[in-house]
Amino acid sequence: MSLRNLLIVNAFLATFHGLGFLLIPTTLLGLYQIEAGSGAQLMGQLFGAELIVVAVITWLGRNLTDAPALRAIVLGNLLADIAGTVVSIKAVVSGAMGPAGWLGVAIYGLLAIAYLAVQLRPRVVAA
Repeated sequence: MSLRNLLIVNAFLATFHGLGFLLIPTTLLGLYQIEAGSGAQLMGQLFGAELIVVAVITWLGRNLTDAPALRAIVLGNLLADIAGTVVSIKAVVSGAMGPAGWLGVAIYGLLAIAYLAVQLRPRVVAA
């Protein structure tokens, strides 16, 4: 998958989930079997806000040609997706999230693998 397409997919996923957590946090928390108290709703909305940041950066980054800027976007997303994978696995295994939490593990894990593949690609060195 090209980096451009990866950024577009990431932007779409982040927009969809970000808006959901911003606008209907109780519903989404319920899907993940997380008790939706006032603190959890607030954290869900803050999570949604951060996903909107990811969506904007990845969407606007899809057409960049500046190598240092693209490397920064790739590395930032790689590290965030690795952390998201670990936290999601821990939450599902501990019972803090229900079985739907494996969807989060899959999304974060697949994005982490894709960004790692981009990060490990050999770079063409200008003469």
